Amino acid sequence: MKKIAIVDGFSSGKFIAKELHNMQCKLIHISSSDKLDSYYYNSFDYSIYQENIIHSDLSHTLDFISKFGAECIIAGAESGVLLADKLNHTLNLAYSNEYAKTHARRNKFIMLEVLREHGLWPAKQCILSRWDEILTWLEDQPYPVVLKPIDSAGSDGVFICHSQDEVRHAFSTLSNKVNKLNLINKTILCQEFLHGTEYVVNFVSLGGHILVSEVVKYHKKRLASGNIVYDIDELIDYSAPEFNQLVNYVKKVCQCLGIQHGPSHAEVMLTASGPCLVEIAARSDGILRPDVSYLTTGIGQILASAVSIVAPDKFARLVEKPFYHLKNHTFNVGLINDKEAVFTSSKLLVQLKQLASFHRAEFYVDELKSIQQTTDVFSQPGTIYLISKDKAQLWKDYAAIRHLENTGIYHVT
Repeated sequence: MKKIAIVDGFSSGKFIAKELHNMQCKLIHISSSDKLDSYYYNSFDYSIYQENIIHSDLSHTLDFISKFGAECIIAGAESGVLLADKLNHTLNLAYSNEYAKTHARRNKFIMLEVLREHGLWPAKQCILSRWDEILTWLEDQPYPVVLKPIDSAGSDGVFICHSQDEVRHAFSTLSNKVNKLNLINKTILCQEFLHGTEYVVNFVSLGGHILVSEVVKYHKKRLASGNIVYDIDELIDYSAPEFNQLVNYVKKVCQCLGIQHGPSHAEVMLTASGPCLVEIAARSDGILRPDVSYLTTGIGQILASAVSIVAPDKFARLVEKPFYHLKNHTFNVGLINDKEAVFTSSKLLVQLKQLASFHRAEFYVDELKSIQQTTDVFSQPGTIYLISKDKAQLWKDYAAIRHLENTGIYHVT
């Protein structure tokens, strides 16, 4: 019976925690801060943990973990990555990543510069804090350009700008504001825009041995504000022509950044010149759900992460066949709300259940609560999971969902 400490067991990390609990592990939970966004506590299950604390002092947290006798410490969400790294390093636990590169796995500027040092040639970039600096940078940079926080998660604060006015709007929106990881944007990351198709490549690693759990094609939408939101996540099969190229590239990225144990979630732009990293995180993909993985790949990153901790011999056998074979196609469809309103899911659910590929719906807003216009992943009111052997059915049902949205079906009238 393993004893596991989980730092910020939110997002898809709560499902890893549940799998570990089902495998009879004893769990404790550490919240990395008392200022975490309430978004992270949605559907958080305290009952699976023996104890919970909020981190404020390193020595106190280390004492809490040591008294429990934790054999492994993992981050459940992006906000917990740095603290989990620090705790693992201090306690010298084996299931951990290279500590010397901990900030390179969180700071998006440092991350890409490490890749550049290793010859992987990521996007051109700079970090700036003043408007006059950005104006100077723009003189030699063709549009569009990307502005985003140095440290954040999801699509929080990501702007694609096609003019100086749009850059000014993005800069004023981001500069010195608190982002979704409760960090102040003291500097802004400015990057060239990568032309191509964006993918997700998810791994689970154990001692550097890698299981490819998902490769996903992103479909995103750019809103009138310049913000980017998720439209569709489309899981692709190992037989897709781009699969091996993406996987081999991300393996090099993981090696450069010292990712040796646990889940990783990479976002990669496949350009005309080849794959180019957007960013990578040393934690699980937040949109994943274990029941969807079971019906599509058979295991998925969530269960595989738990297996790598509890049953390393079983994980080693999984790695012998490192690529999955799709059993069903799937779309994760992000709801995109176009105006301020009061939210209700009841009428939408009735219609969703009539769709041939409907599997499940998750709503991030309580019934009859106010919702704002969608500007990023954190303000998308829900995700609809579609599964079918027939991809054409997914596209048909996706179109039906967008039509329902356009009618204002989840707005109280």
